[in-house]
Amino acid sequence: MRRWQSDYLRALWPSFLVAVVVSAVGFALVSPSHVQLAGAAHGWAPEVLYSLGFLAQWLACWAASVLTLWLLARRPRGAHDVFEDGDEA
Repeated sequence: MRRWQSDYLRALWPSFLVAVVVSAVGFALVSPSHVQLAGAAHGWAPEVLYSLGFLAQWLACWAASVLTLWLLARRPRGAHDVFEDGDEA
C-alpha cells in the first residue's frame, strides 16, 4: 500500500471521533423522529435514522480530511508549509 493510500485510511479514526461529537450535539438538539422526511424514510425506526445520520456525518468528516491530504500532496515541490520551521535563513 502506498503512503498516500494509508494516510487516507488513517484519516478514518479522527473523522470517527469528530463524527461522534457532531452526532451527539446534533441529535441532542434535533430528534430524527420529529423531523418530517421525504418519501423513503417515512416510518423508519429512530435507531435506523440515528445510524444513517452518524454514517453520513462520519463520511463528511472523512471527506474533509481526505481533501486536505489530497491538497497537501498536490502542492509544488519546494512550497513551504505553515507548520514547517522557517530556520533556513
